[in-house]
Amino acid sequence: MQLRFPIKNIKIQLKSVKKDIAEPNHCYPSVCLNQHEFLLDLDGIACFYACNGNYIELMPYPNVTQNALELYLNGSVYGAILHQRKNLPMHGSCFSFQEVGVMICGESGVGKSSLTASFCLNGADFLTDDITPIFIKEGKPFIWAISDRIKLWSDSLQQLNQNEEELVRIVPEREKFYFPMESDKGEEVALDHVFVLQIYDKSTVKIQELKGVEKFTALRNEIYRKEFLQGMPESEAVYLTQLIAISQTVKITKVYRPADISIEQLRLELEKCILTFLTKQSAAEAVV
Repeated sequence: MQLRFPIKNIKIQLKSVKKDIAEPNHCYPSVCLNQHEFLLDLDGIACFYACNGNYIELMPYPNVTQNALELYLNGSVYGAILHQRKNLPMHGSCFSFQEVGVMICGESGVGKSSLTASFCLNGADFLTDDITPIFIKEGKPFIWAISDRIKLWSDSLQQLNQNEEELVRIVPEREKFYFPMESDKGEEVALDHVFVLQIYDKSTVKIQELKGVEKFTALRNEIYRKEFLQGMPESEAVYLTQLIAISQTVKITKVYRPADISIEQLRLELEKCILTFLTKQSAAEAVV
């Protein structure tokens, strides 16, 4: 079985016996971990073990499908590997639009993937879906673009005028599909603008630029599988300085969106924000 995984220099092995962690720092239902080891045991799926940021083994349970295995391998296990490597993983999807590196964050179901897909179907370059590794170089944050597909619900595909018939269904009981995206895998793109989406009960979009400590707090809340850090103190300490660097160099905008707004309408609202950002940036560079 050849399992897909975003990072290429990771050894993945199938096993017939469960792995165990001798000295976990933190445990909760299905998960045990410490700074260098991670264990996820899911009934009916598999027991996943990851260590040192470069090794994964899994013991599949009977009748599990490869798509189900890859769903968790490319989700929580991928997040654990990034945490072990101290590569800050953000719960966001990214694209590059008119040379602006954009990350869309927010809780599951808020529209990160569908909005990213909409931008990419309208000229933007796809970078990541759902989990975004961030690197800091010379004090500036960069997106590590290592995704080549995006997860979309059936209703989002309909809004985007895309046919689901030839797409791979993620799990049989859900109307959610893998949608392939063109991507220069391995590319590092500067992060310029973060949008944090939140659904609210109003009829119009509300845009709020975050300042000061609000930026740091908003970013920290968007760390992917932040709960893992309760057992990974070394990673949390590293992320503190990285989040400060991002807060100081990146524009962060909170977007309150109506529940029933279309993907197209929301894309146009964010596009206006990005173009305004570009205009102000150009004006500032001209003064310098």
